[in-house]
Parts: sequence; structure tokens; C-alpha cells
Amino acid sequence: MKLFKKISIILFIFCQVIFIYDSINKITFANIIDSTLTIEQARQLLLQYNNKVDYIYQGSSSEFPVLKSKKLEGYVFLPNVDTDIGYFVDKYTSKIYYFHPSGYLELIKFPYVYKSLNISHLLNL
Repeated sequence: MKLFKKISIILFIFCQVIFIYDSINKITFANIIDSTLTIEQARQLLLQYNNKVDYIYQGSSSEFPVLKSKKLEGYVFLPNVDTDIGYFVDKYTSKIYYFHPSGYLELIKFPYVYKSLNISHLLNL
């Protein structure tokens, strides 16, 4: 009988741990979904990357076949300088890419950029 009580208590605790773990995962996943960038937040991110120019919104990734085919979601901006290379900001990862509608897409490979950009206030974290 004592063994049965011990096993029952252990199973009860085990079930509670699983329930709590599952609840935490659901909350974390919901926070990730809610933390996608808006157009303005993406623009502010670009301004933190380089504030010497302004960025003009050109459209979402769904309007550019190259981005759509790569299943990327985010926003395209052009700097207000004489250039044909724009920027794509991934709304889920906050990564910034050089972008041209012809198919050119290159991640800006400056690791310090992503570490130094403090976007937590943009995402209301």
C-alpha cells in the first residue's frame, strides 16, 4: 500500500510538471507570434542601422515574386539616395538584407549590427 501511494504521488508530480511545461511552451509560442515587426518598426530598425538616410516603404514581400518564392515575409524599403538597391527587413527575424527585385538578396553580414541594434523596445518586450 505504501508503494502505491509513493507511485501515485510521483505520477501526480510528473503530470503537473508536464502540464506546466506545456503551458510555458504555449505562452512562449504566442509571444513569438505577437512579436512580428510592423512596417514602422522595420523602418525604425533600418534607421538604427543607418540614420544618415530616410527609408521609403516600397511594399510587402507578397508584392515581390522573388521574396514570395523564397517564402520570406517582411517589408521592402528604398533609401532616399540615388541607388537601385533597396533593403528587405524580415518581419519575423528582424534581419536586414540588401534587395533588388531582379533577384538579388544578400543578408547584411555584420554580426555586430544585430547585437548592437536594440529592438526590444520596438517589439514591446
